[in-house]
Amino acid sequence: MKSGFFKAALVGLFAVWGQSAGAAGLHAGDIELSVNFGALGVGGYHELEYGTGIPIFEGALNTLLAGPSGPRWRGTNPGFDSEPGTFQLTDVVNVRPVVSGTGLDFWNGSSWQDLMPRNETLELRDTLDETAIFDEVGFTQSAFFEGALWPEPDGAIHQHFTFTLSDSPSGLPGPTTGAYRILLQASSSSYAPSTPFYIVFNRGLGDEQFEEAIHAMAVPEPGTYAMLGLGLGVIALVARRRKA
Repeated sequence: MKSGFFKAALVGLFAVWGQSAGAAGLHAGDIELSVNFGALGVGGYHELEYGTGIPIFEGALNTLLAGPSGPRWRGTNPGFDSEPGTFQLTDVVNVRPVVSGTGLDFWNGSSWQDLMPRNETLELRDTLDETAIFDEVGFTQSAFFEGALWPEPDGAIHQHFTFTLSDSPSGLPGPTTGAYRILLQASSSSYAPSTPFYIVFNRGLGDEQFEEAIHAMAVPEPGTYAMLGLGLGVIALVARRRKA
């Protein structure tokens, strides 16, 4: 019982910690990097995934690119930033896909799935023009992909990657309207890695529809509430019997 209470308290502490770090962020909506007790931290998230506590950040793919390969949608948010003095000039922060994570996930209007309607892929292009490409199976990355972020002279970071959504086979009508998500993690040779974090991208959904996709990650399923209610009922029944 004490152990469970202690874990719950820690989750709450880190949630408040991350949100407070994000509240002081340099650019609203960016992923704020910090260093806490020798480990990288990420703040400024919108929600935490239910059951895992994984931070959820939001982005948008709203720039249309037309070409012989068909329409693609691009965005550069969220970016990555930090307060001045957070890092040394020699520090390099690397943002990479989580090896044990799934690839690209799609919100079908009622649940998250790893099946892409039109075999969509999401390309992450870093500041060195190297790429990591996510699909429904996992991800592949170019030989020199680092996802590197460098501090400025004042010890702050402010950089953006480029995210591009494509479909295969290419052509009309292009990538499916919906929400897409990937799982990343920040690491550095100078610090312990951050917790993994999601970026959920909106491709053409209305605000309310997109928030439903986020809500589905952050709130328990109805069945979970039912089990919780049943468990509380059993506890109450046992307590009454003991009093009797």
